[in-house]
Amino acid sequence: MPVRTLLGALEKDARDGQPLAVIRILSPAGGSTTTTVFRLGDPLPQIRDEQVTARIASAVGDLARKGAEVNLIEIADADGNQLELVVELIRSKLHVVIFGGGHVGQAVALMSAIVGYRVTVVDDREEFASRKRLTDPAIELLVSDYDTASRKIELDSNSAVVIVTRGHQYDEVCLRSVIRSEARYVGMIGSRRRVLAVLDRLNREGFSREELSRLHAPIGLKIGGRSPQEIAVSIVAEIINHMNNSESDSRGR
Repeated sequence: MPVRTLLGALEKDARDGQPLAVIRILSPAGGSTTTTVFRLGDPLPQIRDEQVTARIASAVGDLARKGAEVNLIEIADADGNQLELVVELIRSKLHVVIFGGGHVGQAVALMSAIVGYRVTVVDDREEFASRKRLTDPAIELLVSDYDTASRKIELDSNSAVVIVTRGHQYDEVCLRSVIRSEARYVGMIGSRRRVLAVLDRLNREGFSREELSRLHAPIGLKIGGRSPQEIAVSIVAEIINHMNNSESDSRGR
């Protein structure tokens, strides 16, 4: 494949959210380095050693599932030569999905767009998921009932879900539909008392404590935000912290 064609294909994959990885294959004994790009399940240029190809595919999959970006792996090729693989995952823009287009949802959408995230706002009221409220054409709008909205959006490990609807009954509907998704961040607005009540009902419905422990609620870092804009800052800051420091527990409790 010509270089220009390959670069165009890689750019399209990134826009479409396809996982891409740059692989550097180091041979300590021979002192050589080979660089390849892993896309759509295959390395380019092709690697003749199927054992190495399979290990690359496994490493890329592990990084994608864990939400990590780089890993160093030591392997042996089919001839028994020791190799080091530097696997770097290239992610597309984080996709922030906001359930609720009210004052807080609007502020979170605008703040997320400023940060550079891809943004989708969902509301069951057309006037709240409208260009009058969210004029930036880069912000995607979806008018849908909350029961089925999550089935119309792809939620993967590069997604963050923000639940800020107009009522806790709708928040609960949204949480029920996304808590088992692959989204790396799920946050829900609400007082501690209401959050605990929702979690208790979902637990009695069969959702495990482990599944529910993913939830960041009450949502946002504890910075004392009061206005919709201040609350939006705390929410986006928590998302950034969670995505960049996944081992820390940043739940706003």
